[in-house]
Amino acid sequence: MQTLFPFRSKAIQVTALGFSLAAFTSCLSSFSYLVLSMQGSFPMSIAATSEVEPEKVCTVEDDEISEASGIALSRRQKDAVWLHNDSGDSARLFLVGFDGKTRAIVTLNIERPIDWEDMCSFEADGEKWLLIGDTGDNGRIRSRTERACELLLIKEPEIKPRSGSPVSIKADIVSRIEFQFPEGPEDCESLAVDTQSKEILLLTKSVPQKCQMFRLPLSTKPGQQKLTAEPMASLAVPFATSMDVSADNQSLVIVNMFSGALIRRGPEETWASACQKPITVLTLPAQPQCEAVCFESTGASVLVNSERIQQPLWRIRIPEPDGAKNQ
Repeated sequence: MQTLFPFRSKAIQVTALGFSLAAFTSCLSSFSYLVLSMQGSFPMSIAATSEVEPEKVCTVEDDEISEASGIALSRRQKDAVWLHNDSGDSARLFLVGFDGKTRAIVTLNIERPIDWEDMCSFEADGEKWLLIGDTGDNGRIRSRTERACELLLIKEPEIKPRSGSPVSIKADIVSRIEFQFPEGPEDCESLAVDTQSKEILLLTKSVPQKCQMFRLPLSTKPGQQKLTAEPMASLAVPFATSMDVSADNQSLVIVNMFSGALIRRGPEETWASACQKPITVLTLPAQPQCEAVCFESTGASVLVNSERIQQPLWRIRIPEPDGAKNQ
């Protein structure tokens, strides 16, 4: 088995037997991406490594946002994002402008979450939506000794701009999807929506040999559902913490604590097929723990944020496909 660690423009190849803990620790300290290219059942190769320098958009000023675990671009305010904390917080979302200031705090009318891990925004059926994933399961106990994993769908609230303190409102759940994985509990920190195929994508957080993408049907109809996620593809990205699909449904971005991977597909291609193609590695800035990524509206860049207070919101430009550069 051969493992590939791309660090910016360099690649270090090691064999499983020749790998040392000291080398691994040194690699991680660079905060560069960790993608394992597995032979056999887990084909993954690297098409390119992006060298574009990240751009700091702002610093998230609100100390109540201490463990940002999910981010979604606002579809109503083009210069703002939605953020939520990791486990331990109440069921609330923060609308944060590109100036770093909190504009609104939206509390969902539900019981306290178990472990919110990711969120995304999308447009469908003439409405703007937010989907939040209560899917964290470090102990692999969801649906056994804890409530099952679930997805919460709400209409994106319309917040009227104002100066001063943030707006505080409550929001009702439109749809609630309780789901399980087919072979038992999985830790999952990454979700995205593909409005073209009308699917919700889920990526497990695991070692590369066990990392898998699953799907659920997307519906905006009110009510509750109980579903089983369907396996789509094996994807050797270790310990993924967040992902998103671009508005045109042609690009998928995944991050872990160190950097990111970009996967592109053709107009008629499935994600299962696209996940077998070479990826583009995205260089992330040094952060304490990157756990949140979303595309901006044009799909030409992504935004990332980290856990801990007073963290920068970063913009990372997406490199153009090779064909586009020659046009």
